[in-house]
Amino acid sequence: MDPLSQEMDLNHHSCKADFAQSLMSNICGEHHLDTIYRDTLNFHYDGMRLPRKKLAIGTISYGANVAINISHLKAYSISLPIQGQQTLMKAGVHYTSNEKSGLIVSNSEWQNLVIDKDCKKMQVVIPEESLQLVLVDLLKQPIDRPVIFNPEMHLDSEKLIGTWWNNIQNFLQLKSQYNHFYGLQMLSEDYENFIIKALLLSQENNYTAALKALSAQYVPAYLKKVEVFIVEHAREDLNIDMLHVLAGVSKSKLYDEFQQFYNMSPMSYLRKYRLKQIYKVLSRTEINQKISISKLAFDWGFTHLGRFSSAYREEFGESPSETKNRKF
Repeated sequence: MDPLSQEMDLNHHSCKADFAQSLMSNICGEHHLDTIYRDTLNFHYDGMRLPRKKLAIGTISYGANVAINISHLKAYSISLPIQGQQTLMKAGVHYTSNEKSGLIVSNSEWQNLVIDKDCKKMQVVIPEESLQLVLVDLLKQPIDRPVIFNPEMHLDSEKLIGTWWNNIQNFLQLKSQYNHFYGLQMLSEDYENFIIKALLLSQENNYTAALKALSAQYVPAYLKKVEVFIVEHAREDLNIDMLHVLAGVSKSKLYDEFQQFYNMSPMSYLRKYRLKQIYKVLSRTEINQKISISKLAFDWGFTHLGRFSSAYREEFGESPSETKNRKF
């Protein structure tokens, strides 16, 4: 088999586990494929290797229960099931992945990825060197440690993870047209840089704080003005019309640019800030037993207790009373 770094159109099918392991090791990096169906797989890979930074984008299925034993990939394997389920086991923690939650396997110590027989998934593979080059360009300074991502990619989060995967899905639908496009060599690097930058900025990693600090330097003054106003008046009855007048721009521009710089709408920012303040109060062991949760919620602008409780659980994974009664 020719080195896949020289292949652009990647379309393979096999019943042999050894073939699947060899192919995917060339695409993702060295790993071991463990299955009892070594000669009866229904393995399919349909994808494309982009020519500049060597990203591989495709769909993959094994047609049998398999386990991928991973140690040093030298790449980032990012996947989202179209159907079925997969589970990553890393440092004693299990991360389940389905149509609503993708996975990122970073280059680190031993990991085990279990893929169910009915799992078919989209996959993006980014060479470690390519991702580091883009990060260095963003930060404008060298980096001193590898990038490690949060393995879980929740599509229903307020970040741009769902949009990122929609872009990948659109690319795959148009893949056949890109294969023979004469300008792909000139276009490829821009697209690859976009994919990597969007991933670094939307998925939590060990450089997220540095990237946010850098991004904050470019936040337009009117957005900072709105943010400060929200924080200072968070207990009051605020609405989008008030923020729109304060910003001095159209509602659509306020919404779009607030979403761009803060990864959420202005009113979502207000709600999240209020919830954090309530959580801080309920977490204070010395006084929380004396606190009325309903009064605290009303004081911070929540007028519907049912919706407040639902939003609180969604934000912190527990009810307000559980926070109040928990020993910190």
